[in-house]
Amino acid sequence: MDFFNKLGKKASETYQVTKEKTVKFSEEMKLKGKINEAKNKITILYGEIGEHVYNQFKTNTEEGKEEIMAKCQEIAKQFDIIAKTETDILALKQIKKCEKCGAEINQKDDFCPKCGKEQPKTEPETAKVEVQEEPKEAKEAEVTEIKDVSIDENINQDDE
Repeated sequence: MDFFNKLGKKASETYQVTKEKTVKFSEEMKLKGKINEAKNKITILYGEIGEHVYNQFKTNTEEGKEEIMAKCQEIAKQFDIIAKTETDILALKQIKKCEKCGAEINQKDDFCPKCGKEQPKTEPETAKVEVQEEPKEAKEAEVTEIKDVSIDENINQDDE
């Protein structure tokens, strides 16, 4: 019985580690998607600004400066979103960037392994990933449910 207890405990630990890694990976992909979305918005805004500038040139007027300024401010906002999101990704991976050379290093490192610059002492940021424990009873119910119900029976019951 001790063997099965150890096996169950090891399987549970492996499940938790895998679950945490999957959640972190999923969160990283969401953040990277957010960065791509901001970059796409910037590209669109650049095009719109270029169109306004060309129209000013074509009509030999200076109309629409306020609109161009608003678009420039939106571009700056998107760059801020990208910078913050990149920082969130680094925190998720538990790394930071060297202040001197920009190399990605472990949050706990006191010196940059690439350039040797001493790093400021900071508390490591914990990633904002929460993994909720599933109740053990629910796991057992799920396993029992899967063992007792076959796919063919479900199809036949749905047809009746």
